[in-house]
Amino acid sequence: MEWKIASLIIFSILLAPCFAIFNDYEPSARARAMSGAVTSFSDDYSAIFYNPAGIRLAGKQVGGSHYRLFGNDFSVVTAVSGAWETRFGSFGIGYQSMGVQYLDVSLMSESQLSVGHSFRLNEDMLSELTLGYSLSLYSLSFDGLGNESQLGINAGVIAAIHQRTQLGFMLTNINKPGMGKNQRHYLPQMLALGLSYAPYEGVITAIDLKKNYEGVTELRTGVEAEVHPMFILRMGVRNHPASYSAGVGFRFAKMMLDYSINTHPVLNLTHHIGLGIKY
Repeated sequence: MEWKIASLIIFSILLAPCFAIFNDYEPSARARAMSGAVTSFSDDYSAIFYNPAGIRLAGKQVGGSHYRLFGNDFSVVTAVSGAWETRFGSFGIGYQSMGVQYLDVSLMSESQLSVGHSFRLNEDMLSELTLGYSLSLYSLSFDGLGNESQLGINAGVIAAIHQRTQLGFMLTNINKPGMGKNQRHYLPQMLALGLSYAPYEGVITAIDLKKNYEGVTELRTGVEAEVHPMFILRMGVRNHPASYSAGVGFRFAKMMLDYSINTHPVLNLTHHIGLGIKY
C-alpha cells in the first residue's frame, strides 16, 4: 500500500502541469479541432458536454470519442453521448472518463455522467431561442485512498438571430459542488459566452469567452468549412494555454468521422478521433 501512495504522490506532482481534477478535457473531436469554441452552435451528439441547449439542435444522434491526453499512454480519455427527440422536448445523455495508470495500476480515475433536457422557448421567421439544462454526476477514485461522488447543475441558452448569427451562454456547476473533507476541492465552475456567424452556407466562424471560478478568462476562436458534403475542414486557436488546433470531418450517409490535433506550449500533441451516427 505504501508504494502505491508514494507513487501516487510523485505521479500527481509530475502531472500537475498536465491536468486538474475534472478539467475541460474536450470530449468532442469536432470541438477540439475548433479549440472548443462551440458554445453558440453545439448541434451534435456531444452537445450535452458543451451546451445542453444544443441537444434540441442535434436531433437524433449518438457517438463517441477516444484519445490519449498529450499523447501519454498513461492518461486515456473516452466519451460517449447521444441525443433524441420526444414530444416533451429533446433529451441527451453523456459519459466521459479519464484514467491514470502507472505500472499497470489504476492510480486515479474520474468520470462524469450527464443527463439533460432541451426545448425551444420561442421561434419566429428571423429568430429562435432554445433553453437547456443538465445534471452531471462526478465520480473520483484514488487507488487505496477511496472515492467520492458529487452532483453538478448546468444550464445553457442558444439564440439564433437573423438565421446566420447565433449567441450561446453556458453555466457549469452552478451549485458549486466540492469533494474532500479536510481539504475541500471545488469542481470547476465555468461561465461561457459564445458568438458564431455563418457568412456562407457550410461555413461557421465562432468565438468563445470562458471564465472560471478562479477568475481566469480564456479566449477561443474556431472556423469550420464544408469543402464538400462529405469533407469538412476545421481549425482553431486559444490563449490559455496558448495552443492551436485543426481537424477534418468525413460524412458517409448517416455516419460522421472526425479527427483533430491540438498543440500545447510544453507538452506533446493530442490526437483525437470521434465517430457518430444519425438515426
